[in-house]
Amino acid sequence: MKAAVILTFVASAMASVLQERACAGNNCKRQVTGTRAGLLDITSRQADCSSFQLATVVPDAVTTTVTVTVEADEPAKFKRAAGLAYRAATEIPTAIPAYASSCAEPAAYAEACSCWGITATTTTAPTPTSTVTVTETADWCEDL
Repeated sequence: MKAAVILTFVASAMASVLQERACAGNNCKRQVTGTRAGLLDITSRQADCSSFQLATVVPDAVTTTVTVTVEADEPAKFKRAAGLAYRAATEIPTAIPAYASSCAEPAAYAEACSCWGITATTTTAPTPTSTVTVTETADWCEDL
């Protein structure tokens, strides 16, 4: 039992050392996670990492149709809005902050962010809605 606890502790310590070494290995990681003077404050860099690692899924729009009936001699007050088409999409940030100029590609910046434990996450945006208004003219003479 004592041996298992000791081995678990040693393995955990080794993993921590390996992670620390992996995160200090290049200029990209130093610019993102470093602590030297002159770097942007650490909370701002962590916020940048959190934003960069967040992908947003935008679902397809739901269309609602509204029918309005007006009298024949009354001018229509409703206009059909110009058709905006909302299509499903996934927005994945790829812009690397200027202070991380040594990060040659988005994958390198993402790896540097993972040194803080900030990993890729996905969120779903609210479902966009589109409303279509249909105007009908009432013909009261037909009812007589």
